[in-house]
Amino acid sequence: MENIEIIADKLTQIWKNLFIVWWYVRAKILWIDYKWDIDLTTDANPEEMEKVLFVVAEVWKKYGTLVIREWNEVFEITTFREDIWILDNRKPVEVKFTTDLYLDAKRRDFTFNSIYFDVQNDLFIDPENGIDDFKNNIIRFVWNPTDRINEDALRILRFIRFKNAYNLSSAFDNYFDILKGNIDLLKNISTERIKDEFEKILLLENNIQALKDLKQIWFFALFFPEIDILDKVSWWPKYHLEWDVWTHTLMTIGELNNIFEKWFDTYDKNWKSIIKYFENTEKIILYRTMLLHDIWKYDTYEKCDNGNSHYLNHEHIWVEKFNDIQKRFIFTNNQKDIISWLINNHLKVFKVSEMRILKARKIMMHKYFEYLMVIWFSDHLWRIPASQDLIINLQDFYKEFLLILKDKKFLTWKDILEKYPDLKWYKIKERLEAMNDRILGE
Repeated sequence: MENIEIIADKLTQIWKNLFIVWWYVRAKILWIDYKWDIDLTTDANPEEMEKVLFVVAEVWKKYGTLVIREWNEVFEITTFREDIWILDNRKPVEVKFTTDLYLDAKRRDFTFNSIYFDVQNDLFIDPENGIDDFKNNIIRFVWNPTDRINEDALRILRFIRFKNAYNLSSAFDNYFDILKGNIDLLKNISTERIKDEFEKILLLENNIQALKDLKQIWFFALFFPEIDILDKVSWWPKYHLEWDVWTHTLMTIGELNNIFEKWFDTYDKNWKSIIKYFENTEKIILYRTMLLHDIWKYDTYEKCDNGNSHYLNHEHIWVEKFNDIQKRFIFTNNQKDIISWLINNHLKVFKVSEMRILKARKIMMHKYFEYLMVIWFSDHLWRIPASQDLIINLQDFYKEFLLILKDKKFLTWKDILEKYPDLKWYKIKERLEAMNDRILGE
């Protein structure tokens, strides 16, 4: 806070004030230590700020935002403004700067985001009663919710995220109807922005309820109809506790939550030697895999004469249709490779110990095999019977393989060239793979 106080002192030289908004304010209300990006706002316009502050970037100057530096810290600071005209339900085409904090507050999305912390005087200014709403666990749009959504349609997803991040209740019962009625406006938002917001929702502790909320407001119907219809796909109850694939999908995501948050306390601590701490990038890959792993069961559902249900090759059909899915939700090449491999192999894991030695060892050598075990574990617990023994046996089988692998010395291209100097180049790879397979299978 020392550098922020210096910025505030500099602004007082031109009779202007400095305020903090957004995450820092909410954290301060909850008495939570906050060390991440701090958003600043002021009644000084950009030209006035440039007179007393060290500006390092002014890309968003026309919107009133400058990037400034104070000693070793960089901040974004924005002038109080009124949005005059919004383009494509997202970006203000024209803004009007103001010195009136109360006018600035009226353009913000939710009441708890309209709380200002006065740096000079160490007090909150709360023109929209956001503190009371936040303390009463209420999420409320500033003024008319339809107007706020039309100004920025991404607020539909932000509503779902904030509601579930803080376990808040809607201020009015009709909010979900309003979100649903305006859901088509999200078509005007870039796929990248929607992906970013959706991934933040997946990372919530309360992501199960958040996904239910997204389904309720027709988000999946708009962007992922394959997910939206999963509640229409029934299970054969002999092998599953759930009655439909949507419920099963939510339960498997719940198991991922357990793995990420309290694995070592709840399950076999021997996993600690295998599974490392999960970064958010890894969590996103596994959440996406779990969310999508059964989406083609609707297309492959088949009920037999004896009452059994089958979904033959549903995992392979998913991979074939991946290109269509990634157009709607952006995947990096790395994510695409990992998720495709996990889904294509997620039914093979429990049979690893029954496979031929070479086949089993080759799949266990795959760089994403540990992810595959996590996916299978999450999927397996909701089968009848769900056996912890199967999971422990797989862990033990894999750990034994890792010990065996330590004593294996595999050949390189150089080794092959030295041993077979007359071998044609296109045969080198074949010979290398064949010889290394022999070493692996011994």
